[in-house]
Amino acid sequence: MSNRQQDGSGTKTDLEGLSPIPGSERTMGLLHYIPVWWSSLIIVQAFAVAFFAVYPHGDLNLLQAGIAIAIGTGIATIFFILNGFPGYEKGIPFVVQTRSAFGIRGAVIPNYLRIIPAIAWLGIGNWIGALAIQTITTSLWGFGNVWLYFVIFLILNIALALKGVTSIKWFDSIAAGILGLLLTYTVFIVLTTQQIPPKVIHYPGSWGMQFFTTISAAVGFIITGALNASDLSRHLKESGGSRNQIVGHLLGIAPPMMFMLLVGLVFGVSTGNANPIEAIMIVAPNPWIGSAMLLFVLGAQVSTNLTLNILPPTHVFQDSLGLSWKLGVILTSVLSVISFPWYLFSSGIFFTFINVYSIFLGPALGVLMADYWIIRKRDTDLSSLYTIDQSSKFWFIRGFSATALLSMLIGSLASIPFLNISWMIGLPISTISYVLLKNNQFDEYVSNNFSKTASTPVERTD
Repeated sequence: MSNRQQDGSGTKTDLEGLSPIPGSERTMGLLHYIPVWWSSLIIVQAFAVAFFAVYPHGDLNLLQAGIAIAIGTGIATIFFILNGFPGYEKGIPFVVQTRSAFGIRGAVIPNYLRIIPAIAWLGIGNWIGALAIQTITTSLWGFGNVWLYFVIFLILNIALALKGVTSIKWFDSIAAGILGLLLTYTVFIVLTTQQIPPKVIHYPGSWGMQFFTTISAAVGFIITGALNASDLSRHLKESGGSRNQIVGHLLGIAPPMMFMLLVGLVFGVSTGNANPIEAIMIVAPNPWIGSAMLLFVLGAQVSTNLTLNILPPTHVFQDSLGLSWKLGVILTSVLSVISFPWYLFSSGIFFTFINVYSIFLGPALGVLMADYWIIRKRDTDLSSLYTIDQSSKFWFIRGFSATALLSMLIGSLASIPFLNISWMIGLPISTISYVLLKNNQFDEYVSNNFSKTASTPVERTD
């Protein structure tokens, strides 16, 4: 059931809907907002990001890997802050935010590009949860069925998500504290029972391409969340101008992201195993403690799935297909199963998957930030964003912005030869392209020279 909040005038706001949420009706203060991001950023897949960068699996030593993931954390945090402002200031979700740059109809392109990795990550997260459950039951009682657990874990995620944003807020807030304690204990076990190989510290390493690849991967695995930061920031209570928006992401993104990457680094070099489930059981003193530590994996996957992997696709299906919140959640979950997560997680395409979707999402993020901060200077016509016909200021050319689409295409094509650092190439190129094309009225040029219908409007300047 959708959560509806009634204001003093009797008007009900659907917190799971796409309409803008006024500041007076928002439900998350910083004490909820920061823990929600904490629990969302405790992503088990982050274990593998730094692991494969460090000797003997990569070319970096321990110090170089630490610096690389610190830089990546800083960059990602900035992206969350900048791209979360439309939601915070206007109360709009990501699927509506994209209309400003890409057009009323063209927005569907970045929207669907965003949810493809979200659906895949949802499947991967549920598969990791199933593996954790199987490890627990096999270690303690000698039996297990990973496929049965996969279905059970999927149903659990659906049940929690169906209750909407309020359920997500409370589950993630509570989970943040529990997961923090479990993870801290897990790290303590590693540091007291395992040793970091001296070669990892003294290896000369490299400040070359592997260093930048690690930065790129550190940002790439969470760039999906930066794209739809407005889906959560629209629920954040306004206070002190921009203060809550900035503080909420500085404290909500940077600490857990840096912590998880460092934990993955320590686990990987200590155990020699990039699989977080196997690594946890390796360091556990006995099966019971190992099973308790694996509860961290289960909680982490649920909290991450709710915020980063279910919320964005559901909003897109609400917008493009007219589905209810409930049907959107179910469709998202079904699609996550047919993404074959057991293959994505266990095969050698894990990092290729991140780099491929970053080819498109990096440029899309560059276009959105350029549009909001440089072109419109944070002044977006809210009524036109919700006008879905030719009278909208954002109709451009038959509902599409040639400027935004071409800019994203230029950035994507430019990044393909540099797959390992794709977003680092595509994002700045798309940003520059968008600003140049917009300032030179490229949409008007296309409309005047290539449109068959002379009456097709572009963005009005009044």
